Amino acid sequence: MEVDVTEKAKNFIRFGLIGLIVLAALAGGGLYLYQHSNRGFVVSDAMVVGSESVITAKGDGKITEVLVQDGDYVEEGTVIARVESKITPEDIAQLEQNVQLAQQSYAQLQKGTTTVAQAPAAPVVDSGAQQRAANAYARMQRMNELFSMGAISAAKRDEAAAAYAAAQAAANAAPAAAAAPQTTVIPTSPEVLKQAELQVKQAEIALANAKNDQQATEIVATASGVISLAEGLAADSELKNEQEVARIQASNDAWLEAKLTENQAAKVRLGQFVNYEIDGHKLQGTVKDIAAPENDESESDQSKSLTIVKISLPADPSFTIKSGMSGKIEFKE
Repeated sequence: MEVDVTEKAKNFIRFGLIGLIVLAALAGGGLYLYQHSNRGFVVSDAMVVGSESVITAKGDGKITEVLVQDGDYVEEGTVIARVESKITPEDIAQLEQNVQLAQQSYAQLQKGTTTVAQAPAAPVVDSGAQQRAANAYARMQRMNELFSMGAISAAKRDEAAAAYAAAQAAANAAPAAAAAPQTTVIPTSPEVLKQAELQVKQAEIALANAKNDQQATEIVATASGVISLAEGLAADSELKNEQEVARIQASNDAWLEAKLTENQAAKVRLGQFVNYEIDGHKLQGTVKDIAAPENDESESDQSKSLTIVKISLPADPSFTIKSGMSGKIEFKE
């Protein structure tokens, strides 16, 4: 009895080819998945970084009220706290008097020192008297400088001017009858004038700053973003001039930053979409900047050889994102 195996052979060939195709597809898919899984990687030590605006006190005072909480989002110009200034009306009056005295001293020095001496009709030259007069003039100039610095009183300055006038008169003395009194104006040295002018400006600046501090009863946000209050900032706490009050992370200038090795950086490109997680929140962003390390063979710090990658943050997150928060990034091809 003969058996026809033609149909069986056809089925074997047909299903064998299908099996080979399936095996090839599985192998190709596995290879594809293997290759792409190797191209992806995860960075677990990413960190939120952003530009910060530091707010400081404009003078000594005491906080009477804090109007925001740590982590709040604030707009530029928002009142953060109210302050009671320690600048009193008596302080302002004293500073105004200082300005007035400095201005008067400067005006007097601009006029120079006026001396009145009896000029002889026929002076007799006396070299000793001339030297004494020169010495008296030098001492008078020195007294003018010390007065401008506040080191001596006006009486001491005038005493030196009178001594110079007397010495000059003695130098010009002669047996002949004296003529009409002679008036001499001695100009103040440029250095002394410059110092006196500087004292006027310093007194005026001190007065203006005090008036501004007296009126600075509110501390306002200097930028829009998430605010971090200084430690211990609360009602009734004391403030010193230039003391840090708060920091604001600018909402439009923050990013998630990761440091990658050379092999990892080779798999990242600008504009690439990535998934990441911050504070338990799953988010998505794009690679906005890749900063390659500087090539320096002498550099021993390995961290300097890492590539810094910046990932965009959501424009309107559902939770507060602050500088220093850690993140986990998943890079995929």
